[in-house]
Amino acid sequence: MTDDTTEKSRSTLMDMVVRGKDYRETLDFEILGETVDVVLRPLVDAEFLPITAMMQELLDIDEEEAVEQIREAKEDAEAEDGDGAPIDISQFDEDFVVLMQKAAKLGIDGEAMGYTQDEVDFMVENMVGGYSVELGGEVLDLSGDIRDAERFRGNGFRDR
Repeated sequence: MTDDTTEKSRSTLMDMVVRGKDYRETLDFEILGETVDVVLRPLVDAEFLPITAMMQELLDIDEEEAVEQIREAKEDAEAEDGDGAPIDISQFDEDFVVLMQKAAKLGIDGEAMGYTQDEVDFMVENMVGGYSVELGGEVLDLSGDIRDAERFRGNGFRDR
């Protein structure tokens, strides 16, 4: 490999790493009948991998299965109680709820929303109606999507 090729590969890798970490997605999220914008960020590997490892070890599921379980619970709640109905978190294992809340705390970009991390943690810990589990699932879904991305949106990044 020539020095130019090596430098280009290093530059591309750095661009992909930085863009993946800095990617943000705004989610219109309904909480207690009100729609709020929640800014989510993908979890970096040091945050994502321990959560998924614990899900595998404790619950024998991966992040895709976790997201699917949350979506099914949401669909069931809405079929029974109408659009925007909160999920019943009592149907989930306590370890599952704790892991989803951890994902939510790590994946909500409080700074982009005008909050400190302590304020984000407080909000997630005090949510009722399963919203923290739903947000945790959204964070895992976003993190998995970024991991599997072949290209990132914006700034014209293309496969090289």
